Amino acid sequence: MSLKLSTKCRYGARAILEIAKNYGKRPTKRKDISRTQEISESYLENILLALKSNGLIDTVRGAQGGYELGRPPSGITLFQVVEALEGPLELVDCLADSTSCGRIDECAMREVWGGLKKAMEESLGRVTLQDLLDKNETEALSFCI
Repeated sequence: MSLKLSTKCRYGARAILEIAKNYGKRPTKRKDISRTQEISESYLENILLALKSNGLIDTVRGAQGGYELGRPPSGITLFQVVEALEGPLELVDCLADSTSCGRIDECAMREVWGGLKKAMEESLGRVTLQDLLDKNETEALSFCI
């Protein structure tokens, strides 16, 4: 097992940032996200569905429709985006289900794994889409995540 974010998660973060760029202006079309972020439309559709089902984005119907954030960019954290696309960040089974291992009471590593999970959640939870947009404006960074 490798401890890295999936392509779906990395592309999803780029896609939602593309949508966030247009917050308060206009909906963002899927084909525009696909083109600017170089993500196939079929793969992007699945990503957008996951973001929508988790309440992070909404769809706007019609000729001028597309996707828009479900709330302001300052109200969406990177942790919420990652969890919407990856599911819960469980490094080891025993953190989510204490009955999954008979050694929980004497396990020295469980606390370490729990601390790592907490640090990841806190780190991702401190960064909002607005923070990333602001950083992009001031430092001319790309959305390469």
